Amino acid sequence: MTLFITVLGVVQGVGYRPFVARLAEKLNITGSVKNSGGIVEITASGTKKAADEFIRCLQSLTPPGGQVLKVIAKPLAEQRFPDFRIVPSAPESRTGQTPIIPPDLPVCDACLKELYDKNNRRYLYPFISCVSCGPRYSIMNTLPYDRDTTTMEDFPMCPECRAEYTGKGRRRHAQTISCHDCGPQLLYSRGGEPLQREEALEQAIRDLKSGAVIGVKGIGGYQFACLPQDDAAVDRLRRLKRRDKKPFAVMFPSLASLKDCCEVSPQEEALLSSPARPIVLLNKKKEIFCTGVSSESRFLGAFLSYTPLHQLLTDSCGPLVMTSGNLSGEPVMIRDEQMLSVKSPFLNGVLYNARRIVTPLDDSVARVMDRKPFLIRRSRGYVPLPILLERRAGKPLFAAGGDLKAGFCLYQNDRAYLSQYFGDTEHDRVFRTYEQNYNRMTEMFRIEPELAVCDLHPGYLTASFAERLGKPLIRIQHHHAHIASVMAEHALDSCIGVAFDGTGYGTDGAVWGGEFLLCRGGKFERRAHLDYVALCGGDAAAKNAAATADCYRYAAGETGGGPDFNVIRAALEHRVNTQNYSSMGRLFDAVAAELGIRKENSYEGECAIALENEAAAAKAKGIAPYPLPFPVKKGPDGLLIDQAGLFRSLLLAKRDGVPAGALALGFHAAAADMVVRTCAEIRRETGENRVALSGGVFANLLLTEDCLQKLRQENFEVFLNSAVPSNDGGICLGQAWLCSYL
Repeated sequence: MTLFITVLGVVQGVGYRPFVARLAEKLNITGSVKNSGGIVEITASGTKKAADEFIRCLQSLTPPGGQVLKVIAKPLAEQRFPDFRIVPSAPESRTGQTPIIPPDLPVCDACLKELYDKNNRRYLYPFISCVSCGPRYSIMNTLPYDRDTTTMEDFPMCPECRAEYTGKGRRRHAQTISCHDCGPQLLYSRGGEPLQREEALEQAIRDLKSGAVIGVKGIGGYQFACLPQDDAAVDRLRRLKRRDKKPFAVMFPSLASLKDCCEVSPQEEALLSSPARPIVLLNKKKEIFCTGVSSESRFLGAFLSYTPLHQLLTDSCGPLVMTSGNLSGEPVMIRDEQMLSVKSPFLNGVLYNARRIVTPLDDSVARVMDRKPFLIRRSRGYVPLPILLERRAGKPLFAAGGDLKAGFCLYQNDRAYLSQYFGDTEHDRVFRTYEQNYNRMTEMFRIEPELAVCDLHPGYLTASFAERLGKPLIRIQHHHAHIASVMAEHALDSCIGVAFDGTGYGTDGAVWGGEFLLCRGGKFERRAHLDYVALCGGDAAAKNAAATADCYRYAAGETGGGPDFNVIRAALEHRVNTQNYSSMGRLFDAVAAELGIRKENSYEGECAIALENEAAAAKAKGIAPYPLPFPVKKGPDGLLIDQAGLFRSLLLAKRDGVPAGALALGFHAAAADMVVRTCAEIRRETGENRVALSGGVFANLLLTEDCLQKLRQENFEVFLNSAVPSNDGGICLGQAWLCSYL
């Protein structure tokens, strides 16, 4: 019998056609296989028994990195073929199916073994790859995934690589196949004529060991690297990036070396070793790096080498600080000329190659929470895989996300295609990258949005971009989108949504961020929120925690704050440049500043992170949380949570000499208790028993674990984000999900 078979899923860039060919040859099936517009098409001829087994294997087996969503088989008129072949792809095919494109894959064990085999012709070749590993999405120009549609088209295969490509080994039709003779070569520039090949690698390693800061071209962009034990090198790196305090991530050559300094649970080990190879926030076991790497944080952002070049560097140098190759706030650099043109006394060299990067991809960041992965930044390794949703989009749509931690979503049928993390759109280059990748993804995925959705904030650049598309436009309230992102992940039709973050435009024009929403279908009711506190300074309130604390002092009826208290009081009394806030994020800032833990956010969330670290340190020492009341009272339109009252109690306790650690821990406990009491009251009024927690504040491990434990003790079902961040990087999914109810 003869069949025409269509396979949908992650079937490009993972060696799927060679896998199909091997399977067919094993079962004496003849015919052909080809890529066609992002899916795989097979013509197969054989006995009925062989054909049935072939279909069963296609449904249940995949090569590493592959995923099959559907296998469709249709009978054809009987045909006979001499053998089974991999035939050229159909680049202009329009199948009607939205393709699933593979993310970039980490170097596999088989290639690592060859990398260090002196008898192998790819010995120490820093771009070794096969059908199971190497760059994918980052180097693709268009579909289908073939060599001539990627930037590997710049490197014609040598006869030996060509023989492997057409043979039956593990590099059969490996589109990134190359070697010392025909592939990309290392270059190392220190300002003059660049060194090449082995000399480039050896000099870069010598420089790193001597305390240099160098640029390294990775898969999705450049990175800056230095030794994490070298105070001077780490200090120069901070000066280069203009990044005062935000912790750096460290790349390790192996799990064994990583476990020397970090505690690693089975779930964390699985996440570290997953194909995405994200940076994972881990508890430090001991301090072996200089304080400038991760400051006073109890966590270390750690990840494993994921390219052959990274492996060569870390095997020679040991763990390396490896951070995005960008200057503060700008997009990661992908062009060689851009990195080579950086004029800074703090950058000592650039290790690069001629393989072009098409799509910039930062390293993804994650942690394990409640024994499950919890993404903080979704980028390399996850993008562009879709998130499969229970609800189908009525029409193709574009969800713009927000301006902070910007990222968008294309939603068609039951698939949500999220872009990579871009950064904050206040930087022109970030916004341009956002726009460019919208054009790239709509073209590559063949999605023409008929609807656009954006944030309610009238000043968001992402909202103005959505407007300019000229499509029917829907605006979604920020915190509703946060909760909807959890609902999308878990297919919830209703829940009590607890949305805690720093800022989001409310339907009343105030700044929200401490919200309890009753979400049903595509609608929400604001059932409770932090009572408003007036803050002055506009956007500056997000940075100046000391001034925020003074505003809370004023709201609490107290005086005697910082040196600017009288100026701030006058501004508040006369409503000069002030706005009402119901923001849990700003409350965290105010508490951190009042306790003398941190008075300024040099990066987003710095004060809240420092407050959490103080509380965690107190807990580790066995210090009891100081009890702080967090009153919840009835208001005209729902429950009001008295944040000024809590702050007043904190001031009184501080005045009585209660230590900062006990108060920091007490504040976390009070916040968790307040969440449970408020949810319990909403459940009593509505009967809703499911709770979704989202917003950037829930990246706080101490608070989130306390909320989970206490809510479950009260028999609530609790849901968190996992596949997308709880911060603003995930709201595009929530925006898209809500439009499925239209």
